[in-house]
Amino acid sequence: MASARHVLEKLRSSDGRIRVKTLSGVSALVAVIALLVGVLPAMAHDFGTDTHDVHPVVVAYGGGSGACSATIEGRLPSAASKEFHINNPQAGMSYTQDGITVTVRDRTDKPAGRVFDFTVAADSDFVVYDVIVNGGSQNNHYDYDGNGGPGTVKDDKTLHAPRKNANSLFNLSHVNICYDVPGITFFACDDTVTLTDDGLFTVAEATIFANFVHDECTGKRGSFLIDNEADPPNVTLAFQGDGTAIAAGRLDVTKDFFENPFQGPEDFEDLEYRRTEQDPYVDVSWCAVRDKAVGDGTEFNDVLAADEYPSLLGVTDDGGDAISCKVYEEEDATGIQYTVVYFELEDPQWR
Repeated sequence: MASARHVLEKLRSSDGRIRVKTLSGVSALVAVIALLVGVLPAMAHDFGTDTHDVHPVVVAYGGGSGACSATIEGRLPSAASKEFHINNPQAGMSYTQDGITVTVRDRTDKPAGRVFDFTVAADSDFVVYDVIVNGGSQNNHYDYDGNGGPGTVKDDKTLHAPRKNANSLFNLSHVNICYDVPGITFFACDDTVTLTDDGLFTVAEATIFANFVHDECTGKRGSFLIDNEADPPNVTLAFQGDGTAIAAGRLDVTKDFFENPFQGPEDFEDLEYRRTEQDPYVDVSWCAVRDKAVGDGTEFNDVLAADEYPSLLGVTDDGGDAISCKVYEEEDATGIQYTVVYFELEDPQWR
């Protein structure tokens, strides 16, 4: 039988007219057209969403909650720490969590089936990073913040489960919406995460690491955020947990005092920090660090090996152990202040 490509080339070359010389030729043409019409749509990519035209990718996860934290190479886990899970969503119903509303409806256009829209309340700080939709034995993954997506979003329309065939979708079984405040990210040992922004804080780089006091950091999840709109502007690291799990790390921050605007050296302000949002800000003191390999006090060493990360040496004003202290600071005539800080605490914030 003639190939689909051969028939299509014939159609193009004949300006829409093709001479059928034999009955077998007619049979071949009919068979190929049937192939094109009946099979190819079922193999086509799923249609994109109405608002952002995000095309889902089928992933093997299954149903139930936990999709946002599942490990699927190149796709998941999501960078968001919160999950809105809906089991067996029904057409005509709406479901709400943390200001996120999911509205389910039936789609009559082919492929027909149950679809849904989502919106995040205008006064909510949350945004959506990923949506995983279960139907049949697999899931559609809508990736907003990665793989060429538009970035985190606050609404979208016509999300659905994978296709069952050319004319219908699998029944909508589970919906998992991965959401959080902007700036959420994953931290692994020795991975540096860099943020940039326009304002007083222009660059913030954070790395968490194991040391001989706190050696657990693999897969640590935290919110890392520059907020130049706050009063005062700040940089926040808010790690997941109850506030008792200690994180050891390093923070490099660059502040541009031209934004104030900068007038002269007297306008530089020393970096301050607070342990949590409920604590007052205090000055970030100067400190030395203790080399893991040596075990005694030593000045800051910017090239310590990965297995020699330091812990902080208690040289604070009150004689206690430093939980956030600076080991390097540089200021120039253009109004730029660059500071390197080590920390050993749960939810630090600097300003």
